[in-house]
Amino acid sequence: MGYDAIVIGSGLGGCAAGATLAGAGKKVLVLERMDVLGGRCSNKERDGFRMDIGCHFLFGCEHGAFEEACRRVGKGGILKFDHPDNLCIRIQDTVINVNPQEASIDGDFIDKITINLAAGMSEMQSMMPPELMNMGIGMMTQMMPMVTAMAAPIIEQFDDVTIQDFFDQYIEFQKARDLVEIIQFAGFGTPSFLTPVSEFMRTMLGFLEYYKPGMNPLELMGYPIGGLGMIPNTICSGIRDKGGEVRVGANVRKVIIEGGRAVGVELDDGEVINAPIIVSNAGIKETVADLVGEEHFDPGYAGRIRDLIVGISCFTIRAALDTKVTDLDGFFCIPQGNLDTYYHKLWDEKVIPDGPPAVMWSVPSNMDPSAAPEGKQLINFVGALVADCKQPYNKIEEDALSTIEQVVPGFKEHLMWYEFLTPETYIALGEQGGPAIGIGQCVGQVGKNRPSSKSPVEGLYYVGAECGVDMSGIGTDMATRCGLKCGDYIVQNS
Repeated sequence: MGYDAIVIGSGLGGCAAGATLAGAGKKVLVLERMDVLGGRCSNKERDGFRMDIGCHFLFGCEHGAFEEACRRVGKGGILKFDHPDNLCIRIQDTVINVNPQEASIDGDFIDKITINLAAGMSEMQSMMPPELMNMGIGMMTQMMPMVTAMAAPIIEQFDDVTIQDFFDQYIEFQKARDLVEIIQFAGFGTPSFLTPVSEFMRTMLGFLEYYKPGMNPLELMGYPIGGLGMIPNTICSGIRDKGGEVRVGANVRKVIIEGGRAVGVELDDGEVINAPIIVSNAGIKETVADLVGEEHFDPGYAGRIRDLIVGISCFTIRAALDTKVTDLDGFFCIPQGNLDTYYHKLWDEKVIPDGPPAVMWSVPSNMDPSAAPEGKQLINFVGALVADCKQPYNKIEEDALSTIEQVVPGFKEHLMWYEFLTPETYIALGEQGGPAIGIGQCVGQVGKNRPSSKSPVEGLYYVGAECGVDMSGIGTDMATRCGLKCGDYIVQNS
């Protein structure tokens, strides 16, 4: 059977590219080496608990790229998301609570402040006639492409200015710096001493593209009902409906190059499958070095790809509890402060700092009860780690459990079991260094400096949170948009 395109890997970038091509009438084959679809966006079962392999909160949700990828293969409106309605950030003894109704700050440096978000939004809407509101929404939608184009040259000036250097000029208050650090790290997977200010700016423009006046901003964060695996499974079912084929347990050994162009792939079992278009979601570094081979590229290009910095990796603790111990949907906890110093030790010295680590956690079973057996609770805790750490990973495991016991009342006595995932878990997904997201969104690797999705080898493309000139954003949303954009380019130029 002949194929117009082969997609290597079913991460969300590969799924989105495959959906675009299949939706345009091309015969698509998706090859996934694991026995489940989705890569980091997959899940598994244990004792009735549904556990996600990677991230636990998504950006964009039904308002963004996931829905667009589904729509391209006739699956629009199928994915459903629950949105957080109870978030908390704890920086030592300062607590910030946010829900759709209000935000509050309470700590030793300030009397408690509460802002009624719902009332403020309602009052603003009541002051504006519906006709004027609708006109404003329409104008905003039409103007966003122009605003983005006008802002681009200004934003580029900040490609070499890190978030840390920028805020050093304006923020001396350490808790505010720690707040910026944990939020940007959660979004980009790189410490603020690596992340450019421009990446934050571009991401905010992306936020405005999804945001609609009157929407609660928390609607742009969420968890898919049925788990992360629902997204790749839904998209791939659409690819099949469009005449495509999706295989799991099919590992690509190499991309076949003839006459300077990609012409097919060879699987581990020796099967050769031909197609004029090869889209790799296997990681740009891995594709160039392992699947294709550097000898097929200009030495300067191969060296550039080899030298790309991947983002920081992470550890994850997935905990099963025999009862519900928290109503929170998500939580950031910074028990020590001076988070930039903590990340410097991890990143530069490859050692695990002493004391409890900063953790981000989510409670999937609060947003989707099917994630845990009735009456029980599933909580995921994530923190920064490096794959080439000089110390055993269990040091941070013990420190993290200590942090969790302090900030989640009832955790220890109601803990049934937990799993501790290290960078090796993410390396097993196929990428060097086990990055939490992919190629680092850091100075020298953003904006015009991001590798193009189109490789120098004719017919070979890359997708995912790895590439795409001027592509920016947050994790899975960025990977999906990269796949959509790359798919569009192929359709228009083939």
